[in-house]
Amino acid sequence: MRVLVTNDDGVDAPGIAALARALDEAGFDVLVAAPATEASGAGAGVGPLHTMSDGIEVTAVEPEGLEGIETLAVEALPALIVIAGCLGAYGAPPDLVVAGINPGRNVGRAVLHSGTIGAALTAVHFNKRGLAMSIQSGPFSAYETDTGDRIHFETAAALAAELAPRVAAAPPRTVVSCNVPNLPLDQLRGIRLAKLARSGLIRSALVDATGSSRMQLELGFGDAPAGEESDEALTAGGYATLTPLASVAEETRPDVRSAVAAAMEQTESSLGIPTGTASQANGPAA
Repeated sequence: MRVLVTNDDGVDAPGIAALARALDEAGFDVLVAAPATEASGAGAGVGPLHTMSDGIEVTAVEPEGLEGIETLAVEALPALIVIAGCLGAYGAPPDLVVAGINPGRNVGRAVLHSGTIGAALTAVHFNKRGLAMSIQSGPFSAYETDTGDRIHFETAAALAAELAPRVAAAPPRTVVSCNVPNLPLDQLRGIRLAKLARSGLIRSALVDATGSSRMQLELGFGDAPAGEESDEALTAGGYATLTPLASVAEETRPDVRSAVAAAMEQTESSLGIPTGTASQANGPAA
């Protein structure tokens, strides 16, 4: 099985080396294609398309920890790297996309902004499966479980090696986000299915009232309510979590569709546009 391994921390990041090595040792045909430089927070963005007319630089490299594994440094964002890989730019397209290991949890609404999650979700558009691996600690360690300076990438890598064949066997377009406490493997309390927390990574934004042009952002996670079965709460309690994610999908809630249909009808009337489609509140027939 061919696996495309990527990340948003750059091809030299220790997390991707631990991940790719574990998958390689588990017997997968591993190709690493990752951003040449750090690209955290890229979401599923592909970058400014007008700059790509001369092509994208792709360089074969051998970073520490990836010796003997085919590795490409790509001057692109993670989602674009996945698109190119699924189109066969690096050889045979992958069966599975695995992103990570991100140093810092990707939980709650913050997953919208994660390049790690964005890479995994992009696989969906090619009928592939995706697995995103993240571990506590990293640049937001002040908000994470404090277990010292060491990040236990090996714990997340061991989980990824076990999860990968199972995610690959799931229905097409399956994407799973796995968040792992920063603990040795034998200290995990278990693995739990988790919903997305309602919190996000950016907690507040303040504009300096004194006239400064700088905007200050407060980054971090809120305190999860007691007993909450969310990715944020469970990882803080020592559990690794699995959260199935959906890629871009049409809104299906009836009240939302009715509100949009009403807005369409009113706009038609106000602008003198021919009517006749406003009654399709449930969308066109499949």
